[in-house]
Amino acid sequence: MLSKLLSLLGLAALASAAPLGNHTLTARSFSCSNPVAGLTQSDCQYLSNIGFAGTGSNPHSNNGHIWIGTDGPNTITFHNNAQNPNADVVMVLWDQSHGDSSSFLAANPPVLTISMAYGSSVTVSLANGVSGAWTALYRHVTILTQYGQVYNTWAEFTTGQYATVDISRLVNMGGNQLVAQVSTGCKADNTQCAYVCKSGNACYESGTYSLIGCNQPNSNAYYGGADPEGGCGGWANGGHIDATFL
Repeated sequence: MLSKLLSLLGLAALASAAPLGNHTLTARSFSCSNPVAGLTQSDCQYLSNIGFAGTGSNPHSNNGHIWIGTDGPNTITFHNNAQNPNADVVMVLWDQSHGDSSSFLAANPPVLTISMAYGSSVTVSLANGVSGAWTALYRHVTILTQYGQVYNTWAEFTTGQYATVDISRLVNMGGNQLVAQVSTGCKADNTQCAYVCKSGNACYESGTYSLIGCNQPNSNAYYGGADPEGGCGGWANGGHIDATFL
């Protein structure tokens, strides 16, 4: 497995919360006159307003990587159960195609940006050998950090031989609740198979975070190195996750 310091995402990358050098990213805007399928015009405009580099491409057919549909070897069904009050969200998912800057969405567009009304669901397919993360923007309130990352809780994943999913709270310890339930039983949420800061609201340096609640069946947590690694396994080379926004 990749070290958290070496993998931006995959197995809950520590570097995901770190700035690119010492510079903040300049916000840019884009046109929403013809939004991509699956994204409303108002949600598109919100992404532009808060500084996203662009929207996801939202592919709806098998492209051998990540697409909206049920026909892939790995599937994630996203459920919007956000309450108090009931909330529409924008599901955002990115991969590692931009290397260590992949999670910095002010610099690089994500793969998917899908508008989800309260109570709705959508299924996404992924090939094996893909790493990435997802999160959500709630009620046009969630913003980007000064470095261009979504200021909320993330779920991070790797598919394939070392398939893993975990929850990362390292960017914002006060973020919304996420659940990632693997079909074989292991559950990641804000208190299980979750990466949390030892102190403060955000952290990104080695030794400043912990992996909690990850001694379940089919978990693959590893505590033998300088920093913990892993999360929920049990879906190697093909599986299903129910991902819920709360």
